Amino acid sequence: MTKVDASKLRNLGMLGHSGTGKTILIENLLHKAGKTSRLGRIEDGNTVGDYLEEEKQRQQTISMKLMHLDWQGTRIHLVDHPGYADFQGEIAASTPVLDGVVILVDATTGIQVGTDIAFSYAERYATPRAFFINKLDRDNAEYQQVVDQLRETYGAQCVPFVYPVGKAAQLEKVVNILKDNDAAVADEVSALKDSMVDAVAESNDELLEKYLEEGELSEEEFSRGLQEGIQNGKLVPIFAGSVERDIGVEELLNAVAEYFPSPLDRNVVAKDKQGDEVEVSVTTDGPFLGQVFRSVVDPFVGQLTYFRVFSGTLKSDSEFLNVTRGVKERTGKLYLMNGKEQVQVDSVGPGDLAAMTKLKNTHFGDTLAAPGNALLLPEIELPESMVKLAIYPKSRADEDKIGEALNRLAEEDPTFSHYRDSATNEHVIKGMGDLQLEILLDRLKRKFNVEAETQTPKVAFKETIRGKADVQGKHKKQSGGHGQYGDVYLRLSPNERGAGYEFIDSISGGVVPRQYIPHVDKGCQDALDKGVIAGYPVVDVIVELYYGSYHDVDSSEMAFKIAASIAIQKGVKQANPCLLEPVMYIEVLTPEEFMGDITGAVNGKRGRILGMEPSGPGRQLIKAHVPEAEILRFSTELRSMTGGRGSHTLRFDHYDEVPDQIAQGIIAEYEKKRASGEG
Repeated sequence: MTKVDASKLRNLGMLGHSGTGKTILIENLLHKAGKTSRLGRIEDGNTVGDYLEEEKQRQQTISMKLMHLDWQGTRIHLVDHPGYADFQGEIAASTPVLDGVVILVDATTGIQVGTDIAFSYAERYATPRAFFINKLDRDNAEYQQVVDQLRETYGAQCVPFVYPVGKAAQLEKVVNILKDNDAAVADEVSALKDSMVDAVAESNDELLEKYLEEGELSEEEFSRGLQEGIQNGKLVPIFAGSVERDIGVEELLNAVAEYFPSPLDRNVVAKDKQGDEVEVSVTTDGPFLGQVFRSVVDPFVGQLTYFRVFSGTLKSDSEFLNVTRGVKERTGKLYLMNGKEQVQVDSVGPGDLAAMTKLKNTHFGDTLAAPGNALLLPEIELPESMVKLAIYPKSRADEDKIGEALNRLAEEDPTFSHYRDSATNEHVIKGMGDLQLEILLDRLKRKFNVEAETQTPKVAFKETIRGKADVQGKHKKQSGGHGQYGDVYLRLSPNERGAGYEFIDSISGGVVPRQYIPHVDKGCQDALDKGVIAGYPVVDVIVELYYGSYHDVDSSEMAFKIAASIAIQKGVKQANPCLLEPVMYIEVLTPEEFMGDITGAVNGKRGRILGMEPSGPGRQLIKAHVPEAEILRFSTELRSMTGGRGSHTLRFDHYDEVPDQIAQGIIAEYEKKRASGEG
């Protein structure tokens, strides 16, 4: 495959809400550049990007894909992304390694949740961006209305680069404001060109001064200002057209090749061994530096590791250092990807988005470097997963395989994780949303032949006492030969919240022999761990052993353990017991118009609002304490309340008493299970 000079290389992410046409735009670009001989269709399941079985079935992109094409001497790497909010981790993983993004907007719906998500990630990483208003050929398409909406929402730096000729079914073409003329829209194009000159001048202080003095910019100044404005995010081009009818696609392709930055324009900063920031010189012949942004399990070649080259050149069958993990690795084969097709290459250089095989110790986010060049790139931050489900294998065979299978899924999708909850003894899976988890469970069955069921996770309730009790526990049994005898007197009292269990030995006079006292302690702990009133661990209790008796022949360690357990059961019930529940600290980020709905929902979940504060234009951050039992499905509810525009984070804060009415229901359910033999 022909090598391309780094100055003639672009890499570009396609972002936007689900259904805006990202996959078909890429399909059209590949066909236009001669990479494919025919145009695929989502309905037919034959596009280059959506090749996974679940994508064909659902007719939507589920995971990011890499493609590349050559256009008039420029190589363009393309990354297709899912548009559904459950998969925004894919955007978070790739945006830091991209040099530009195009955000697709549906001309019939305007700005949607996916538009906001895409723009926010581009802003976070100062990634050059452009909009493409798609579906202008639809009956209810409103080009100018969407342009106005984009400028109002994202700023006046959003400037049209094209203007449509015709509307809806009569859409003929789009006119490039800078280069084309069309009498039918001459006035509109002229006005937009004047606006663009104003925007270019305002994006650069030096140009603005000249523009104000002389009233114009030279062609060279305008072109330079335009390119710099796009590259530093002070100008956001708006393109438009109809992807399905191949209108406006070439104009976008030409502008990307002409105005978007090359890898050599990127400012790359890493940290050296001392933790000091170092500016990396981006060259083809310098030391290799790259970063992993995805892993994929391919059925034919095994694990494929996707990475971006920031500087230097990496050759196949060569050695490099995984700086993050401090281990050396050797490249297998190197590939440029076109969906599932792998194009083998001998080397990759700055800006290339490539894949390699047979890496043993390299994972998502790792920095890769030439030996002796131990620079560490910034960590790729992923959104926190908030949706949890308890997972249960259907059979013993599934139980043996499920752990490894879930590990493999987590390697491919780092926003997915699983763990054993020690408080509830459940195996829990975590993800960004219900759809993501549903698809991963389908993949678990299809790829790894593991069947599992899920349910809402249990809440880790606890029990404690509010009063004191003084009780005797006596275990006496005679059944031929040696009998069993243990007798203890315990005082139970509440400990400070969070202080845990405390055992006090106040025995004097040898009424309980020394060798049995540790077993009294163990019997108390075992009984408290099993729970008394509802089957949950009893916490924050002080137990004092102050008296007892023993038998020279029949006493034993086990007898005293049982006696202690009997005393605990009696003592907890007499000491005004209650249930405790985990209370979470929650922060909800929401557009202002949903504030009332969110605060009402939080209050309705026994929550307590701690405060509210502005967080960016038109958005508010709500802080609250809410019992975990009330918000196990909050992600789904929040998405419904805000049309997907709200987000939240959660962390455990403290335990608090469960209101008596709710506690009575939990205790009654426990008693019912015990009576039926389930508890």
